[in-house]
Amino acid sequence: MTIDQLIVDDIEDASVLDECAVLLSGGVDSLSVALAAHRLGKKIHAYSFHLAGNISTDFITAEYVSEMFGWEFSRVEITPDNLADDFYRLVDLGCVKKTHFECTYPFLYVYPQIDEEEVLTGWGADGYYGISRKAIQHKNVKGSKVDFDAFRDAYFHPDECAGYKYHKKVADAYDKVLITPYLSTPIRDFFYKMDWNELNRPYEKHHIRNAFGEFAMIGKVEKHSNLQLNAGIDVLFSTLLDDKEINFLHRTRTMDVCRDWVKVKKIEDERNNAGSLEGFM
Repeated sequence: MTIDQLIVDDIEDASVLDECAVLLSGGVDSLSVALAAHRLGKKIHAYSFHLAGNISTDFITAEYVSEMFGWEFSRVEITPDNLADDFYRLVDLGCVKKTHFECTYPFLYVYPQIDEEEVLTGWGADGYYGISRKAIQHKNVKGSKVDFDAFRDAYFHPDECAGYKYHKKVADAYDKVLITPYLSTPIRDFFYKMDWNELNRPYEKHHIRNAFGEFAMIGKVEKHSNLQLNAGIDVLFSTLLDDKEINFLHRTRTMDVCRDWVKVKKIEDERNNAGSLEGFM
């Protein structure tokens, strides 16, 4: 079965409503999910975010494609006035790595704006291709399918996957049904049959681009870029280094600040658990 039909089938099985929200980044993955829902005749409401003063190429593409296909489109502009408070919210959510913090952050603002019950996203798709800098630096992902599969297995571990489980917590907090076709077993099996070169040659994500003929109408879609980097969230989070309460150990890297707060939360959780047990005893 072709990949476009697999995505269509997954959405048809998971979605029970005629209208849905789509988290539209403007990249191939989220566009493919939106196009699949469009084929099913869903009434699509696309949501895309950008930081105030920084309209990303992803946002521009998302708005353009939504207009092309007649989808309702909502702009979520994030003004980072409450960044410190948001950081603490992310700590409470359990975010561990810098990428978890940065990839979850914008959705603290997107989900309150979503009216629809069902939310579709292309989350996780990048993990199949091995095109991130981390993947390219990983041992022999291009040459050995065994090594490539090991890398992908690590990516899709429940505690990884670009912080999916923290995103899911945000969606759950707003009572949304999160539909993620690229995390389904049939689609996973489709991609796992192929090695790195089969997926990325003659060009990146060619299986999706070719399966969805609608991409010919859309025209140029940018190659893979990390959500947080394209939106400038990594730069925004680096300003936390100047916050003396958050950066209480005077770190020079945001990743170290995140690690410090993971340790703080662990200590607090252990104390709370100990207190609960003491009361029980």
